[in-house]
Amino acid sequence: MVKRLLYHIVLFSCLTSLLHAQNETQLNTALKDSFASGNYNWVASKGGAFLELSDDKNYLDIQVLIGDSYSNTNKEDSSFVAYKLALKGYENLSLKVEQATTNFKIYNLIQGQSNPSIDNTKYFNAFYDYAKESNDPELLGKSYNELGRINYRDKDPYLPKNHFLKAYEYYVDANIPEKQVNALINVGAVYNSRIQKRDSARYYYNKALQLFEKDTTTIKDTNTAFNLYNNIGNTYRKDKDYTTAISYYKKAEQLALKKYPLKSLKILYGNFNAAYYYNNEFKNAYTYLYKYDSIKNEINLADQNIKISEVQEQFDNEKLRADNLEIDGKRQQNKNILIGISMLTVLISLIGFLGYKNTKRAQLLAEKDKAIEQQKVVTLLKEQELSSIDAMIAGQEKERVHVANELHDDLGSLMATVKLHFNNISADKKDNSLQKAKDLLEDAYQKIRGIAHAKNSGVMAKKGLLPSIQNMANTISASNTLAIEVLDFGLEDRLENSLELSIFRIVQELLANIIKHANATKVTIQLTQHKTSLNLLIEDNGKGFIYVPDKSNNGMGLQTIEKRIEHLEGNFTVDSVVGKGTSVVIDIPL
Repeated sequence: MVKRLLYHIVLFSCLTSLLHAQNETQLNTALKDSFASGNYNWVASKGGAFLELSDDKNYLDIQVLIGDSYSNTNKEDSSFVAYKLALKGYENLSLKVEQATTNFKIYNLIQGQSNPSIDNTKYFNAFYDYAKESNDPELLGKSYNELGRINYRDKDPYLPKNHFLKAYEYYVDANIPEKQVNALINVGAVYNSRIQKRDSARYYYNKALQLFEKDTTTIKDTNTAFNLYNNIGNTYRKDKDYTTAISYYKKAEQLALKKYPLKSLKILYGNFNAAYYYNNEFKNAYTYLYKYDSIKNEINLADQNIKISEVQEQFDNEKLRADNLEIDGKRQQNKNILIGISMLTVLISLIGFLGYKNTKRAQLLAEKDKAIEQQKVVTLLKEQELSSIDAMIAGQEKERVHVANELHDDLGSLMATVKLHFNNISADKKDNSLQKAKDLLEDAYQKIRGIAHAKNSGVMAKKGLLPSIQNMANTISASNTLAIEVLDFGLEDRLENSLELSIFRIVQELLANIIKHANATKVTIQLTQHKTSLNLLIEDNGKGFIYVPDKSNNGMGLQTIEKRIEHLEGNFTVDSVVGKGTSVVIDIPL
């Protein structure tokens, strides 16, 4: 029995060796075809055999393809290994073009990790140096486009704008319309969010739109047109031209999106809702608010179902490929029966492997569903905690007013009456005891008044929102570790007292977050009062962070602020770049 087992093992090894060269060629072709069809998981699982240092260019090209597949399946560590092996091989062969493109892939891979401990500058510089050396307009366009993105949060907003315009010029020289469109969109974004010149932003957005509609050499990407219409609409909405904004949103709504339709429509419906609301078209605002909530729920359900669809599609593709391999094996059966036996053995092993992998995937899906339910519970608890915090703050403010009124109205009035009667008492002027008693009574009366005013201080006092924020900024700045500048526009009149209190608490919470986490040295607080809204802009030069909307991992502080603003029916936007600082924009209707 043991001898027979050993015999089969040796036979299988011999067959595998005989088929190695032929199967390697077939696998090479299969990897390329699978990657082209988007079946990245299969490429990644089968590509391990190619991950070794080689001086064969075709072999190295396959390694880059495998690295792309690992990247598309969120296996960045394996992708990094594949790219590094390919880069080393290209260097040995002095293939400069391939070196440059691989350096850029490694740069993007590390950039996506947002890990400050890994320096990806050398990879970008290597790519940029080759672009200048070769004077290739496409590579130079890509270089300047990336420089614009790197310097997007620079103090001088015209620096990234000039980079993006330079990228556009090179893409014109390279005659690549779709990249010209993307460069123009980036220029418009700088004018819109950094320079705050929405007329200029609309000029470049419209220029990109005209180029997109004119180009007939590439397949139209409806998502690009969707984003352009939506961005142009946003510029008009910020200018309070809600009617024009809505007209552009409608153009975007009519497009049939090929990529990310649910997420894109969710953003669009939110913009519709805001534009109709501020245009006093409340019926339409409610209609799009309903659409927004509906599609938000649909996205949550789709996120759970899409994993199952991907597994099913992958299984179908792999089964089809297995059938094709089996047919090829039968065609060669007449030439060599041993090859057919080996192919059958490999096929059976592959099916068993796929069954095991599908079982593991099902287990992972079940674990993810369980994690989602647990997260819902955590979210509910946090919302309850927020309600408790709001109730506690309201109680504290109410108690502060009550104590102040008691001190001022009751005890203060009593002391004033005692003082009045005391002044009517006549006594020997040589006896200064009476005067000392009067002085002590005056001190007691003034202390009671001081306590009453102190208890009613802060946002609730007569000084109002702006002086309270300025006082808080001065107190923090006195430590000489964080400089806070407060700018105001149009805050001549007081707001409703509870609204001022809520806004003060929001600013207080944001400053607390900056002090705790941002390592910033400078903060700017800008308050602008319009006729129907109050705008707050809080910027810091700290280390920044990755902000994901509607995610619980942003921290309890931001969740508390979001809930407060939601209660005020306002809008809350966070723009943060790692290493470049954070900007928070808040719009609250009055």
